[in-house]
Amino acid sequence: MRLGFTAGPTIGWASGESQLSSRFFIVSRAGFQGGITNSIELGEHFFASASASYSIQSFALRQTSAPAVGVDARFRSHNLELPIMLGFSGYLGSLRHREFIGAGLQLNLNYRQNVKLSGDSSSTLDYSTTTSQNKSAYPVLIAGFEVGSIFKNDAALYFGATLRYGLQDVYSGSFNSARFSNQLATYSGTYLGIGITYYLPRYSYWFKREFIY
Repeated sequence: MRLGFTAGPTIGWASGESQLSSRFFIVSRAGFQGGITNSIELGEHFFASASASYSIQSFALRQTSAPAVGVDARFRSHNLELPIMLGFSGYLGSLRHREFIGAGLQLNLNYRQNVKLSGDSSSTLDYSTTTSQNKSAYPVLIAGFEVGSIFKNDAALYFGATLRYGLQDVYSGSFNSARFSNQLATYSGTYLGIGITYYLPRYSYWFKREFIY
């Protein structure tokens, strides 16, 4: 078994259930993820892992159709994630590659919506905003890969990417003004994560002993 620490940026986006008009468009925004993972080697080419991590997921809606006016509505979700994965490992020359699939549970800690304006400050830009939570815990499917190397002291360093796909919309936000109709954005917890993972030496390496008979 290997205990590891992982961290990296996330890129999230709104779900296809979002209802947008008045030339609004979705913008992906960067967030962050970090946590611990325990990888269990199952023979030479297979492994399983269980993790616990904290993630910040974010996306935005923007509209720039009116002269000298910009609207930027940003949505952010803070989550605790508990994924379990199974994978295959092999070698590319001196580098080791690992591909994995799995599923996990995301627990929503909090969420918020901010609307930022630029340009004209006319009263027609007075906004009404709401945010609602559909689920506090929701499942996601997971797929990803890692490429890295094991050092002489049996520690390892991997670089990789993971896609988490949410199975249902978990929260939504809306806003409107006298200038445009109501915009409804929904989020399912889907995001792409880029990460660096450092694995400590295997537990068996920590407790290695030599005996003389």
